[in-house]
Amino acid sequence: MTPFYHPTSILVLDDDPLFLESLDFQFSEEVSCQTFTRPDAALEHLRAQSTQHPNFARYFKDVSDMDLGSETRFGDRLLRLQLSELRSVIEDRARQQRVSVAVVDYDMPKMTGVEFCRAIRDLPVRTILLTGKAGLETAISAFNEGVIDCFLQKQDSGVTVALRREIKRLQEEYFADISAPIASALALQRPCFFSDPSFVALLKEVMEKNSIVEHYVCAGPPGVMMRDADGNESFLLVSDGERVNNQCEAAETQQAPADMVQLLRTRKAQAWFPTQEGLYHPDYEKNWARFIWPAQLLPGSGAWSYSVIRHGQTVEEPLSRTA
Repeated sequence: MTPFYHPTSILVLDDDPLFLESLDFQFSEEVSCQTFTRPDAALEHLRAQSTQHPNFARYFKDVSDMDLGSETRFGDRLLRLQLSELRSVIEDRARQQRVSVAVVDYDMPKMTGVEFCRAIRDLPVRTILLTGKAGLETAISAFNEGVIDCFLQKQDSGVTVALRREIKRLQEEYFADISAPIASALALQRPCFFSDPSFVALLKEVMEKNSIVEHYVCAGPPGVMMRDADGNESFLLVSDGERVNNQCEAAETQQAPADMVQLLRTRKAQAWFPTQEGLYHPDYEKNWARFIWPAQLLPGSGAWSYSVIRHGQTVEEPLSRTA
């Protein structure tokens, strides 16, 4: 499971317009296809997108000038993970047009498919080479060299099924690659719900049940923002035991309604208020029920409580709803 994922496009390069038309027809309902007959035009298109791929620098800030006393030594560099920057991806309307996988024919005039793939080797785009028997040995050599990520024989009767499978696999690899620094930073946190196998299994179940096509891990509130193909949003709110205790202590200190505190203490509900840390404040004494949701303990792990919150659902009497 990657920290974020959204639908992307595939680029298909082949000098046969009829093949491109056929492939676009077969795949258009499940993935956006951008077709090209000229390698130079395809290269120009991918180069124009090169700066749009999420990168390491976008989500980390150098905070080495912060004074942490004895926690740092001379020569250390401190980086802060800025998960809030994922908001820029969510709000990017062109994100689904970004190419994650290129499907390239081997036998083309002026430039072979291997030469094309070599020319985009510096990009995070994954590559599939379509080859005939004549180019099979070249394809194997290119795969072993790391120039291409996959090769399929174009005339194989099962090539469409294999292509569909490999596109899905390589799209997942694309996101695993571009989000690897974020995943590594999240894994250093203790506890980290995103690296908990029980949570990953739950997230996959929720996503399948609700036909989710994109997701983004969040720090505040903690959890995962999700969207289905129609753009409907939902949120998987997650709290660990420490978070629950902080919510309860803040509520008791601020003399919150006893009913609310009881719900939080028993972990039948979890809360997130529109404050800096999401903790209760007396300003919300009258409408506190708007900011708590029914919670369940994560199966297989007593460490996490979770709530599935759907966009647009009413907030009155939250505990009458089911997750």
